[in-house]
Amino acid sequence: MTGQKKVHLPFSVFMMLAWRNLWRHRRRTIITLSSIAIGFGLSVFSIGMQDSGHNNMVDNAINMGDGHITIQHSEYLHSPANHRFLSDGNKLIKNLKNENIDAKIAPRITLQILASTAHNAVGAAMQGIEISNDPLRKLLEKKITEGSWLSSDKPRGIIIGDGMARKLKAKVGSKIVIIAGKKGGDSEAQLARVQGIFRSGVDELDKFLILSPLDYASQYLIAEGGIKEQKPLTRIAIFLNDDTSMESWKKILAEKYSTSDISVLDWEDVLPQLVQYIVFDDMGSYIMQFIILLVIVFGIINTVLMGVLERTREFGLLRALGMSKNYLVYMVLLETVLLSCLSVLIGWIVGGSVHLYVATYGIDFSAMIPEGTTFAGTFMDPIVYSELSAERIFQLTIIVFMATLFSGIYPAIKASRIPPIEALKS
Repeated sequence: MTGQKKVHLPFSVFMMLAWRNLWRHRRRTIITLSSIAIGFGLSVFSIGMQDSGHNNMVDNAINMGDGHITIQHSEYLHSPANHRFLSDGNKLIKNLKNENIDAKIAPRITLQILASTAHNAVGAAMQGIEISNDPLRKLLEKKITEGSWLSSDKPRGIIIGDGMARKLKAKVGSKIVIIAGKKGGDSEAQLARVQGIFRSGVDELDKFLILSPLDYASQYLIAEGGIKEQKPLTRIAIFLNDDTSMESWKKILAEKYSTSDISVLDWEDVLPQLVQYIVFDDMGSYIMQFIILLVIVFGIINTVLMGVLERTREFGLLRALGMSKNYLVYMVLLETVLLSCLSVLIGWIVGGSVHLYVATYGIDFSAMIPEGTTFAGTFMDPIVYSELSAERIFQLTIIVFMATLFSGIYPAIKASRIPPIEALKS
């Protein structure tokens, strides 16, 4: 056969042969496609839920915390203390507004305090805010179960969680003494009156958070040496309307405002525990995805290789008729490509349908984790909706497609190495 002319077939013939060969054993192909589709669907569902949970926790951390970018005393992050504050809050706020940042700028005063009534005393965190337009109002005003939101006509009014109210045996109208330690060892005490009680469902907030007007909280910073006219602040929280601009704005603000006493931080700097939690959670997810990919790869190899071994005589005949080794490789690889395309298509039908349902209606985990939605300084909403970005969709499609495609390489090489004479004898 050394002088035999090689056979050249058009692509359409190869496609027809590959499609026919794929469905020679219809049951085997259907089982393989089903297993791949289920595995792909599980991947889509788990990644969609995981991304949604992470995004939800980050959003809540940003909204309930100190924004995408925080400006605060350089030593406050590592050693929080009431005497570490921004002395000239007025000047900083004015300069930041001149930067024309597409964001909400919220001045805040965060204090470690002791709240005391005639019945009990508890340690707590007090947050002094602008009562009319701080982002916390949008989140917590609707959670008030008794009383009302803070108002300018009640400068000593505070809002507490229902968990703290139970500990202090306080109700709307009750007097609470707020005591904060000073740098020199003394303490500053001010009287406050409960104006409202909220229930967020998050223990860390309901038991330990007190909200007050900014002017009320500033009294404790003035006692630490702050000047009233300069409006001392603990921090300035910047809530960006476009979170993709966080890195660029952090760099700009750090160059302008960072000093030995002032730091410009993003939420990842402020909440390193949350970043670590997400990284470790992603690692677990990647391990699970790798296991699913192994199942898919072995399923493809089994299907294609069995088809090759069953067609040993056929391949020998094609070689004897003049078909080159390369054509056999192309044909087997084309079968794998068709199987890959069908796997991805059916996988997206299965996984995409589940994703769309969960993205629309969500899954309520409140019965499973009624008190377990708090992680790493933030919390996750009990109803979780699936989220898949365009990047994730592309990533999942390419990974599964390439995994199935490469799994056909060995069977293709196996087919090309079949000796024609020995194959015809089988």
